Amino acid sequence: MDGSYLTDQIDFEVPTFAAARRFGSRLSLAWTTTVEQLEETTLITVELNARPQSFARVLRLAEEWVRDEALGAIRFSVDGRNYILEAGEVDWLAELPVAAA
Repeated sequence: MDGSYLTDQIDFEVPTFAAARRFGSRLSLAWTTTVEQLEETTLITVELNARPQSFARVLRLAEEWVRDEALGAIRFSVDGRNYILEAGEVDWLAELPVAAA
């Protein structure tokens, strides 16, 4: 890293594993990504590259993806801080994952 920004990764929380795979596939064209199934969510970690515009580009792609998936918003973490990325409208008729009993 050249020190032009603080973080070298972004963690996104996505509601389902299938959605995370679709998002990860989109991002993996330019960044190294990992998808991890957690108890209540799926975590996508994106390793940023040394280009200063990398961070902004990932967030723009995430915003487009949230809008395309009609999720309304997702949580993400950068440098130990949590944020919410909002885009588009929620598709209330979409099938939600069944909670584990």
